Amino acid sequence: MTTGWRAFPEVTHVIGRTEIDRYAELSGDYNPLHMDPEYAEATSFGSVIAHGPIGLQTLFEAVSTWMGGDGVPAGVRIDVIYRGPVRIGDAVTCRAEDVSDHAGDLVVQARCTNQDGGEVLQGLVVVPRHLAPRAD
Repeated sequence: MTTGWRAFPEVTHVIGRTEIDRYAELSGDYNPLHMDPEYAEATSFGSVIAHGPIGLQTLFEAVSTWMGGDGVPAGVRIDVIYRGPVRIGDAVTCRAEDVSDHAGDLVVQARCTNQDGGEVLQGLVVVPRHLAPRAD
């Protein structure tokens, strides 16, 4: 880990039916994979899974908290690779795997896992040095 920068926080969200229903209402995404237990059970997932952005929320909250503000500021780039489904009842935890200096930017390699250690997504956060949160 690079020194001189604020520690990247660990954030956990427990995903419930309410979060899935609210996201469906907000987005208009009523795909039966997210909404219909009987349909989802017949798929390779075997049960209802959350919409991708629901699991991603842990990464966005961690970055926002780390940056010391409300939201992720303009100029910060976040790249994501989804690795596994998020299911109802999962506790999704985001933590930094590495923080390094690269070409004038601060780069955070983050990983989000469920309560069993299963990886649900990887994130790469690139913060221009002038926006990077310094340690207090």
